Amino acid sequence: MAARISRSDARRYSSFSTALGVAALAAGLSGLAYSAGKGGDRPPAPQRVFVPEFNVVEVPVPERPVPAGTLLREVPFRLEKYPAHQLPQNVVREVGRSGELTALVSLPAGLPIAGDNLGSADEATNPILGHIPPGMRAMTVSVDATAAVEGWARSGSIVDVLLVEKAKTAVVAEKVKVISAERSLSPVEASGAATVPSTVTLLVTQEQCLAISTAVPLGRITFALRSSRDSGSWRDTHFAPEDLAPAEAPSPRAKVEGVVAFGGTGSRQRFALVQGAWLPADDVPSGFLLENRGR
Repeated sequence: MAARISRSDARRYSSFSTALGVAALAAGLSGLAYSAGKGGDRPPAPQRVFVPEFNVVEVPVPERPVPAGTLLREVPFRLEKYPAHQLPQNVVREVGRSGELTALVSLPAGLPIAGDNLGSADEATNPILGHIPPGMRAMTVSVDATAAVEGWARSGSIVDVLLVEKAKTAVVAEKVKVISAERSLSPVEASGAATVPSTVTLLVTQEQCLAISTAVPLGRITFALRSSRDSGSWRDTHFAPEDLAPAEAPSPRAKVEGVVAFGGTGSRQRFALVQGAWLPADDVPSGFLLENRGR
């Protein structure tokens, strides 16, 4: 006689069968995945892509163009966000620290301000101050057409400074930059002839400043213009009159005292008597006559 199964028992049996089926399917899939991985057919796991996050900072930018000579505290600003790695190190980060500085050049609107474009009020009214780096000096010397290389030694030129004395010429300073000529900071224009200045201002080190100042009363200061690509130095820094090579005197012309010839017409050899010695001669010198004598 068959046993009767209640509805509740049937539901429990059905749920149990379903659970067994799911467990068997999961076990089968895991076995399949294991065998696929063991066989080397499993695709590689995708690599993780890391996107760098830039450090964004806010910097003040002018709301309108700023004319040269304007105090920074009088300029309206707004803050703009920029990646920190894209900003130069000398960009103004806070206006409060630079408010008393003056714009040395015209500043565009909407862009960060470089610290090199700011300076004191003296630098704004005296433009040459902005051309003097810390530790350097500017000094002025008198020149003429010869000293200034016909006026080609102008602003931006590189020169060597020479001291010309009666007893010698010496190199006083090398690789000196000309800042201005006749109070002009503009270089020579290629379209026109150079104007000869009466004074030039040089950018020098402290040692060069002392050397040139000491040399000025000793003789005449002159420049030797050099290429900006020339980084070499003078081989000789001093030159005296005794170093000038004397001109070679022309050797006196040898005086022929006699001529003699030997041999026949086709094989004749000639000799000339010069300072007591018989020397081979190709031709008979003028003033001599050879007499043919047979044996």
